[in-house]
Amino acid sequence: MVFVKSDQIRLTTRTDLPPESAADELAEWIDALAKREQIDALALVAYSAAPLAANRLLTRLMDRLSDHTLTDVLYVGHGRWWSLTCADECCPLAGTPYDLTTHPISAAAVFAGLGLHASRREIENSISGPPEAELPRLLDLAADLLAELTPFDSRAAAEELLVSVMDAATADASDLDERSSLLLALLVTDVYVRDFAWARISRSNAEQHVRLWTSVVSRVPPELAAAPLCLLGMAAWVAGEGALVNCCWDRVSQIHPDYSMGRLLADISERGVPPSVWQEIRDDMQADLNAERALLAS
Repeated sequence: MVFVKSDQIRLTTRTDLPPESAADELAEWIDALAKREQIDALALVAYSAAPLAANRLLTRLMDRLSDHTLTDVLYVGHGRWWSLTCADECCPLAGTPYDLTTHPISAAAVFAGLGLHASRREIENSISGPPEAELPRLLDLAADLLAELTPFDSRAAAEELLVSVMDAATADASDLDERSSLLLALLVTDVYVRDFAWARISRSNAEQHVRLWTSVVSRVPPELAAAPLCLLGMAAWVAGEGALVNCCWDRVSQIHPDYSMGRLLADISERGVPPSVWQEIRDDMQADLNAERALLAS
């Protein structure tokens, strides 16, 4: 769903395609977001390998959302797209082919260092963690590292170590090896240190944090993955990578269903909270962290 206000995209959000029977519920959700954002127009795009079901869903949504200006309603599948809002002559019966591998936007995204995935499954695989055969060795290494962290018995020291490792990794991705990834995962098991890492995410560096925490998640066992997955999900939200947000929440719900930051990720996705609100939340979080730091130092 693409929400437009004053000829500019106000918000984009996505959800897995529901069955046709849930069209009314989905329409109510879209309508609530549209009213909340006070949008002028709306576009719907359904991606599916099943054209009949997707088109039926889109048709019902068009009917339920008739109070809104629908600039485009598109079905996309099998390398082609069809419009449900244009006249017959503007949309070939066989659809309009597209090739994202040669599209200028894809080239620009690669140049900017943005991750490109061919499918939802590919995103899921990118955050599924290390092979199962590697887990015993990684857990042993994590235990050794935990023993080395004993001297860092204060949160201030843990903060300094976290910043050192994160800054080195964002400056040069090759610095983030297996040991550094496990170290970061261990540090952010402390909620205060995790939130300190979270508050370092900004609109300008969100993509760097996406790459950082994706690398961490790929190297750590499930026992240490909840906090890195949530930090990755939050960075993905700020960066506008909605599909990655959903995949992070899905995996957190499997390995640690009661993890509160995971539920927050789910809430952000379900409510369609725009990344534009992050700066205000970040400012409040930094103020709280500063206050807690001062209290600990007194």
